[in-house]
Amino acid sequence: MKISIYIATQAEREFPKNENYIPLMVGKPNENLSKGLNDSTGDSISNKNPFYCELTGHYWIWQNDSQSDIVGLCHYRRFLWLNDIPRRLCRRTFKSIGDCEALLDTQSVKNILKRSNYDIILPKPYAFSGGDIKSQFIDAHGEDNYYLMIDAIKRNYPEYMRSVDGVFGRRFEYFANLMVSTKPIFDVYSEWLFRILMDVEQHIDLSDKKNLRMMGYIGERLLNLYVVHNKLKIKEVPQIFISENDSEKDLYIDLRYIKRRYFAGVLSLEESIRRKLSSK
Repeated sequence: MKISIYIATQAEREFPKNENYIPLMVGKPNENLSKGLNDSTGDSISNKNPFYCELTGHYWIWQNDSQSDIVGLCHYRRFLWLNDIPRRLCRRTFKSIGDCEALLDTQSVKNILKRSNYDIILPKPYAFSGGDIKSQFIDAHGEDNYYLMIDAIKRNYPEYMRSVDGVFGRRFEYFANLMVSTKPIFDVYSEWLFRILMDVEQHIDLSDKKNLRMMGYIGERLLNLYVVHNKLKIKEVPQIFISENDSEKDLYIDLRYIKRRYFAGVLSLEESIRRKLSSK
């Protein structure tokens, strides 16, 4: 089973040594990586990168990778924590790939997507301090653009409208277009995604500088709609961020571990009492 996790980048950088990670130059057709690919080859929308961001790489994977069984997309600074190491209290920000190489190991991916029957691996959602997906998008990118997205959904996939209010009314969101899934799931999602995005593109003013990266932003919200509407079984994992501004305070706490470690006895007692009461 072949696993290919592509790293969207626009420059030569330090990349994971794991052969399952493939650097993919996005939006720069005249520049090549020493080891990696360029999203301007084959069936490509690389020229749209200023608006689609890493999604030009996503499009390239969809249209050009016919060999992989499992595919994924990450960024040169944003990765998914794929190694199934127990996650108790852990750092999420690292100065270099070398500092977190073990966490990027892909050995667990097959188990997650095949044996455990998850459909997709996504980063743990970001929780808003106020507002919801809809209000956050409107505040950041404008009401007009929000309704361009909604209208495109309605024109192309009207059945999804029954899920729009519930999904875009949530106060948490999967960000950054990071994902790993089987290639068939990736392909079906991609066809849905780019049909909507290219519809929006026909109605948006891309000469307006405020709309730079807009398709990438819309894509983030559409991913949330797609996985919820289709009831995909999601495996959430921490997002790893590579930054020179390393912080020892940037920690990930696995609440499930804390619950098991410190409250298991209390929870077991509570469950026992509940069952006895319900049996009377």
